[in-house]
Amino acid sequence: MKKLMLFVCLLALACLVMGAEKPAKAGMCEKSVKTLLDKVLEMWNKPNLDLIPQLYTVDCQAMTSSSPEPYIGHEGIKKWVEVNRAMMPDMVMTFPEVVVQGDRIATVWTMTGTQTGPMPMPGGTLPATSRKVSITGLAIDYLKDGKFAKEVVVFNLLDMLMQLGFTLQPPQPEK
Repeated sequence: MKKLMLFVCLLALACLVMGAEKPAKAGMCEKSVKTLLDKVLEMWNKPNLDLIPQLYTVDCQAMTSSSPEPYIGHEGIKKWVEVNRAMMPDMVMTFPEVVVQGDRIATVWTMTGTQTGPMPMPGGTLPATSRKVSITGLAIDYLKDGKFAKEVVVFNLLDMLMQLGFTLQPPQPEK
């Protein structure tokens, strides 16, 4: 009888534990993610801006370390690509690492290029330096119906600026 009671208690505990676990969201298959990310690389590297409606929802938002305001909608994504391509026409982006979980994709990306055009910054535009850069960053994308609805892109902007030859100066004391 004690063994039966112990078994029933363990069974009840197992049911409680299993019932408390949230099932993982069904995500995109590996092939679908690869196809999607190949199109993203084509959008950035060619650049093929005609792909934007295939890749992003109409009301998408992209936030990045280099802009205080998000890029919103298809026109915002188009502007984001155009600004970066004007700054570095030879820009090449790759995705050396990708992690997919449910409706989220995390990509470690690398970007190389030569800054031959102006670089818009929150405090003003920086001049072209004709220097090459190689930076690595992280993007976390939130999907909706197989398209990017939200994108958060982070990278070390200071490292990029230093590769371009800019220096960080301490503030001057106020007089």
